[in-house]
Amino acid sequence: MPEFYSLDLDNWLAYLLILARMMGIVFLFPFFNWPGIPVLLRVGISLMLAWLIYSSLPGEMVAVSASPLEAGLLLVKEVAAGLALGFMVSLCFSLFLKAGQLMDLGAGLTLSAVFSPQFGSQVTFIGQFYYLLVLVFYLSINGHHLFLAALNESYHLIPVATGLIPATVAGGMGKIFAHIFTLAFQIAAPVVMVLLIVDLALGLIGKTVPQVHVFVEGLPLKIALSLVLLGLLLPAMALAWEGLLDSFSQYLSWFMEAW
Repeated sequence: MPEFYSLDLDNWLAYLLILARMMGIVFLFPFFNWPGIPVLLRVGISLMLAWLIYSSLPGEMVAVSASPLEAGLLLVKEVAAGLALGFMVSLCFSLFLKAGQLMDLGAGLTLSAVFSPQFGSQVTFIGQFYYLLVLVFYLSINGHHLFLAALNESYHLIPVATGLIPATVAGGMGKIFAHIFTLAFQIAAPVVMVLLIVDLALGLIGKTVPQVHVFVEGLPLKIALSLVLLGLLLPAMALAWEGLLDSFSQYLSWFMEAW
């Protein structure tokens, strides 16, 4: 077990570097990145987590000495590392928002998109519901405990004195983007495919029976059908969410190891 010790004034730079990375992560982490969360609360959480991690690291890892110019470059690097790690977590959770938006697109609910203060942009009904539901599920399975453990591990995989982001990480990020969009489409595929069949059926009805106003009757039908399908698929989806959230930790681990 690591020994906890108080902050040595000679190691103030090490704590400042840890705090710089932690603030970048906290400010982009889902829930804390919402505009409604006070900035002082985010700063306070960053200070607390940085202190806990600083106290748990071995003494040789927090012994950092640098000139003022080198210290400034290290601070920039730590902020970039924190923002990159926070963006990775936010990106992984955004696939559920994208999956819900694909369902809304098929159901015709994109017209109901409203501005959400939580996201700072317009979001659709199912997209926001899906995102918040998965975030609550993540907290219910104590995923935040694993995330805190990953934060502590990041200082072992990416020490505070390492260089800037390498080119291999930038290339791998493109593959992660493509894979996350593929996962979003796979999550929304059952509802989207059923709604596509409904659109084809309504098109045939409109051709054979022109008296039926398919655009008037079809919209509420697709909305009701998408909500029913979503309710039926949620129990099965919950089994897959845990595997997806576990794969997110693998993405984060690869990112830190590649750095």
